[in-house]
This record gives sequence, C-alpha cells and structure tokens, in this order.
Amino acid sequence: HRIFTTRLLALALLTLNQIWNPLLQMVVNAVLHIVALGICIALMTRVIGRNHLSSLLLFSAVLFGIPYAWENTLAGFQSQFYFVLLFSIGCLWFTVTEPPLSARWWGGVVFALFAFLSFASGILALAAAAVIGFANYAMGLRKTNKQLLGVVILAALFILGAVLTPSLVQHTPLRAASFSQFFNALTAALGWPISSSLLSATIRNLPALIFVGFMLSSHPPANDRKWFLLALVLWALGQLGSVAYGRAIGILSSRYLDFFAISILVNFACLISIAQIFVRKRYGWTVTGVSVWTFTVLISLALYAGKHVPAELAEKRDTGLAQEINTKNYLATGEFQHLKDKPIFRIPYPNPEHLASILASPTVRAILPTNIRSHLAPTSFDSVPTDVFVVNGYYPTTPKRTDWTLGSYNMQGDAATGHATIRFDAIKQSGLLTIPVAGYPLNNDIALEIEQNGQRNPAHIKNNPKESWGSAYVKVDQGPFSIILTDLNKGNSGWLAVGSPVVTGRLDALVNDLISNYYAFIMMGLVTGALLVITSCLKENSESFDTEKEATTYAM
Repeated sequence: HRIFTTRLLALALLTLNQIWNPLLQMVVNAVLHIVALGICIALMTRVIGRNHLSSLLLFSAVLFGIPYAWENTLAGFQSQFYFVLLFSIGCLWFTVTEPPLSARWWGGVVFALFAFLSFASGILALAAAAVIGFANYAMGLRKTNKQLLGVVILAALFILGAVLTPSLVQHTPLRAASFSQFFNALTAALGWPISSSLLSATIRNLPALIFVGFMLSSHPPANDRKWFLLALVLWALGQLGSVAYGRAIGILSSRYLDFFAISILVNFACLISIAQIFVRKRYGWTVTGVSVWTFTVLISLALYAGKHVPAELAEKRDTGLAQEINTKNYLATGEFQHLKDKPIFRIPYPNPEHLASILASPTVRAILPTNIRSHLAPTSFDSVPTDVFVVNGYYPTTPKRTDWTLGSYNMQGDAATGHATIRFDAIKQSGLLTIPVAGYPLNNDIALEIEQNGQRNPAHIKNNPKESWGSAYVKVDQGPFSIILTDLNKGNSGWLAVGSPVVTGRLDALVNDLISNYYAFIMMGLVTGALLVITSCLKENSESFDTEKEATTYAM
C-alpha cells in the first residue's frame, strides 16, 4: 500500500495536537467513515430515487451500527479504509456520469489518484470505470473518439498503478497459493455474513447479479445514472477479489469487513432498483423478495456479530492493556525484560528489539500519548499543617496508582484541613497538563489551582471523581510552576488527592469529553436519522398525491 493520505492525516493531527493521540485519530476516522457512507448513500438516491433515502438510512444504520469491523474502529491508523471508499466513490461518480475528458471527468481521475495513494486496491476504481466506459462504447451508447480515449486513459492509469504497487516478500504466505484457495476465500467474502458456501454467496449477491443482467439486456442510455450503480457493483467485487487473493489467509479478519459491508449496501441499492421495475406488476412477490433478502442478511449479520464480536473485543481489551502496561514499564525502567519474550500481541510491535529502538528516540518520546509517557516529577512539596496532605493520601477503596500522589485523606480521615504546595521544574514548552485527581475538588472550601509567574488559576474539572481517579486540565507556560491544594472543608465530607501531572495534547480534553458523552452522539444520530426518514416519507407521500391528482385531472 502507498498510504499517503493516512500519513498526511496523521501528521496533520500530530501537528495540531502536539502529541500523538490514537483516540483523536479514532474520532476523526469515525467522522471520515460517516462522511464516506453519507456521500455514498446520497449518490445512490440520485440513482434509485430520493424517496428511497429512508430505506437506505434504516438499512445502513443496522448494517454499519454493529462493531464487526472493530479493528478499523479501534485503531487510529486505519483511516485508509475510509479514504479509499471516499475517493473511489468520487472517482466512479465523475468518470461514469460525466462526459469523457470533461473537467468533472478529470476530477474523477484525480479522485482515483488519491484512492491509489490511500490503499493498494484504490486503483480498482479506475478498472471499474474503464469497464463501464468500454461497455458504453461497445454497445454503441456513446461511440465517440473521446469515449474510446477516455477508456484508454483509465485503463493505462490502472496498469500503471498496478505496476507501481509495492510487492512485499514477507506478505507472500498470506496470498492465495492456488486457484482453489482463492476461490474458497472469495466465496467466504461474497457469502459473509451468511456463511462461506457458494449458495450463501449467490443469495447475498443475487440482487447485484439480477441488476447486472438487467443492465446488459436493457442497454440504458450512457447518461443513465444506473451505470454508476453498476460501476459500484464491479468495484465492490474487485475489492473482495483483491482481499481474497492478497489475504486468503484470514479472509474474514475484522479489518476487511468494512469492504464486505459496502458490498452488501450496494446489493441493497440494486435490490431497490430491481424492485422498482417489478413492484407494479408483481407487488406481492416483489415485497416478499425484498423482505426475505433483507431479513436474511441482517439476521445473519446479527448472528455473526453475536458469535464473534464479544470474544474478539474482550481479546482486544486484554491485549491492549498488556501492550500498554509492558510499554509503560519499559519506558519507566528502561529494562528490556518488559518487552522480551512476551506472548504474541502482548507488545505493540512484534519485534521487541526494533520496538526498543523506536522508543529510544527522543523525538518519539516527546510525542508519546498521555497514557504511557513519563509523568512530571515534583522537585519539592510542603503541607501546612505538615500532617494534612500526605503521600498516598486518598480513601482506601480508591484505586492505587504507580506514580507519586499527595492527598488530604490521612490518619484523621477527611477531618483535617490545610494547604499544600507541590513544585515542579520548568517544562520545555507551554501547553496543556493533565493532573490525575481524586476526591471532591468541587466541594466548598476545597480547591485545586496552578500557580505560575505570580498568578493562580483554577484547574478545569468537570465533576467530583469521588473514590476514583479523574482528570483535571490546566494550561501552563514555559518555566517553573506549582500545584496548590486547598482543603478547608470542616464538615468531614470531603478530601482531595492528586497524582503526578503529565503533558497532554491540545485536543486531548475535547476528545475525552466526546468519548465520555457518546450517548449524546447516539441520540443525535437517532434523532437526525428519524428526521431524515420522516422528511423522506412526507416527500414520497406528497409526490404520490401530486401524481394521483394529475391523473385525476387528466381523466376528467
């Protein structure tokens, strides 16, 4: 792969945030995914009719709402899967629906370039567009020199992209070693999520097969946008075929399932397009056929997810925690034993020696995520009175921390009152700090502040963490600073503890807020989807009423 767009996005986010935050990348990837799907659905409605927007939205909400492709969701580096979809759709729309060699057609070629620079299979958009263009020329639908030249350009660029695609020797064992292995892998991809049989592959792709037969037999005009839907069918088949060949071993790995799901969405659009042809002549059979296919696919998807996803996510959680702990311990101690001879996937890179060499780089260490980077060590601290704020002074049920902590829960419980000052040396650059905090910092007469250059500013805390650890955010400039702790609460109803601060990114606090408030986004999505469905239904009813009114007027 030549993942130029993914690297460009990663560098842009690193520059913006100042430190590397995979969670920030994941949030941006989620936006990319939704944008790509939204554009795809919007263009599909321009083919099958805008009145089918509600059907596409409801089907997509179920199809893409299940986390079977969790590898792409939980890895910040997987934006290439969304980029290749976004740019391939743009390529197919402009190269298929616009006249060849026009300005918009060339825009589609540019989209193809970015698809290729996102993922190796991005060049398949050029192949699909070339096939559609040649079909239009061969059928006499657009038999012009420009059309033929356009096909030649698309085909030549596809061949050039294939030649320029890197071939890595270490990936050879993952490829299909025989036609039989390729066929079995392709059948599994085409049959997902029903099963890996040829019958399941036929059932799942029956709408596309019928649609292809209709297009080849009816020969619609070259400007008919159904050719775009046919191009999507070819592109989706190419994606599944490329995965079946290049990754025959592990064909149903989670990261490839987004491609498989797009193929299902394309089949659903084909199903609606076919239903429009037969619904008036055979209404009952058409409704039954659409319902049976839709429920078969979605129920199979639910069964597949219920069988595989919980265990896979649990394994991902366990390996992720192990990777974090082992890496963090190595960074804290420099002892290679924390990386050496670990079980598979228990360190974030398979070669421990190379991982150690990466982590030895000062440049890399300067941008490490907050959860594994080194905490700032205090130079001194004092408490007034001396026995109020003590090391590890937090409630006994509060989770233990490995870094240095100071708190007001002491031998007297939370009854004692006083002040504490924790001093730190100058940091290299101004920025945002995260301070681990526990207790009740928002209660009356309790405060957590930062003192620097003779000024005191309160830390930003959303709520009381109570007997757990939360985060307080403060902005500091270059130079020494102090954390000021105050606990003057005499009502025996509060205490305050802090851990060692750590440098964090500019957007880290925002990202954490977005993730912690995921319910709000789910509700926003449901409300927005409901409004779009209602609007689509009202528009459909309005158009039906206008049609009946015109028919009545004509009859009179």
